[in-house]
Amino acid sequence: MRGAQDGRRNQKLRTRRALVDAAAELLREGHTVTIADVAEAARVSPATAYRYFSGPQELIRETRTLLRSPDVTADLPADAAGRVDTVVSRVADMQLANEPAWRAMLSASLERYFKRTGGEPAEGSDDEPAEDFPVRSRTRLDLSRTALDPLATTLPPAALRRLTMALTLVYGVEALVSTRDVCELDPEEAKDVMRWAARALLDTALREETRG
Repeated sequence: MRGAQDGRRNQKLRTRRALVDAAAELLREGHTVTIADVAEAARVSPATAYRYFSGPQELIRETRTLLRSPDVTADLPADAAGRVDTVVSRVADMQLANEPAWRAMLSASLERYFKRTGGEPAEGSDDEPAEDFPVRSRTRLDLSRTALDPLATTLPPAALRRLTMALTLVYGVEALVSTRDVCELDPEEAKDVMRWAARALLDTALREETRG
């Protein structure tokens, strides 16, 4: 009996992983993720897929871990400048290497925003709404805070907060779109511009504190 239960549990885990893997592959190819397309790629029925995920947003949330490189905050330098440059560089490398996937995730986030602000229900089953979660994750904001942690005793709280928010603007998927599409930069120059902007913000914040 226990063996049968373990077998069913393992089969459920394999099915769930197959769905997540299929969604990640669709994102890497720049496709919009739908439950139907993911189910087809994973070779299961849409009804089966809906038993694991109430809508594509749940799937996209789980695929993020597959699309990320190892922890971008691992082995950071001790100084704030080095930490900022390392975090921005690692995020740029990760996203530029899988540009179609990150663009697809941005598109899904925008779709989520319009559904929420327009009063439309998120995609899910007919009987039960999809799980609610933020339009965008706070991962990048947390990365910025980690990178700037050495300045907690150097900058006043208000100045550190402003720098943290400003830093969060100059890297990530929105910065990728701006540098690649609006500025028409190649990946290497796009990354260099993000790093320069991050350094400029840090230098300005420190210079203002010294003058003050």
